Amino acid sequence: MNLRSFDPVHVVAAHLAVLVAVIHLALGVSNWLTYLSAGILLPPDLRWPLFVVSGLAIVVGLVAAIAGADRRPLYLGGITLMVVYVVGYFAWHASGHRPLFVVGAGTHHHGSTLAYLGAHVVAGPAETLSLVSETALAALLGYLLYREA
Repeated sequence: MNLRSFDPVHVVAAHLAVLVAVIHLALGVSNWLTYLSAGILLPPDLRWPLFVVSGLAIVVGLVAAIAGADRRPLYLGGITLMVVYVVGYFAWHASGHRPLFVVGAGTHHHGSTLAYLGAHVVAGPAETLSLVSETALAALLGYLLYREA
């Protein structure tokens, strides 16, 4: 295998995909295990099982791309998932942290919604790293989709 044949954009995109998958799998598995250890198979906060499933989907997509599958559907799926992550993060916070966005008990935040959401971009290292990685991956996948059209 010739290392000069690797496209740097694909390499960076693959690394970002692994990072996003690891973040979501780690959060999903660790939080879901908390519920499972209490005997609750399906937690009231569905983010955790969804993080596990979506993190595994990223890994499957990456393996499929490496195996030579048609990459355009993989790029589209990846872009869609990254948009769902970012929009979902802000929608969940804007909903008042309701587990299903519209049902369940929520917390109430005071002040400007825009300021509140802006503060959540830098809420902590995991949140910031996740949002930056997801946004960068969506942009790179969009570029690759455009370039390979």
